[in-house]
Amino acid sequence: MDNWRANAYYQSPGPKDLLTVFGAEHIFGGISGYDALETSDEDPERVAFVCKSILAYIRSTFDPNDPSWEQAKKSLNGVQGALGSIESK
Repeated sequence: MDNWRANAYYQSPGPKDLLTVFGAEHIFGGISGYDALETSDEDPERVAFVCKSILAYIRSTFDPNDPSWEQAKKSLNGVQGALGSIESK
C-alpha cells in the first residue's frame, strides 16, 4: 500500500518524526477548525490522542529540556493496542 501522506517523511532529508494514528480517518472532528462541522472521524479518544501528541511535540520543540515527546514515543512504540506509533529519523 502506498501511503502518499507519509512521503515528506520518507523522501526528505533531515531529522523528523512521523506520527501514525491507527484506524483514523482523514478529518478529525474539531481539529480542522474550532467551528468546523465536517468530519469523517468523531472518535473522542483518537481526537484527544492527536491533541495530546501535538502538544507534547510542541512543548519539546520549544523547550529542549521538556521530555514530553520522548515520553510519548516510549509510551506508544511497540505497545499492543496503542492508538498510534511514532517513527523518528
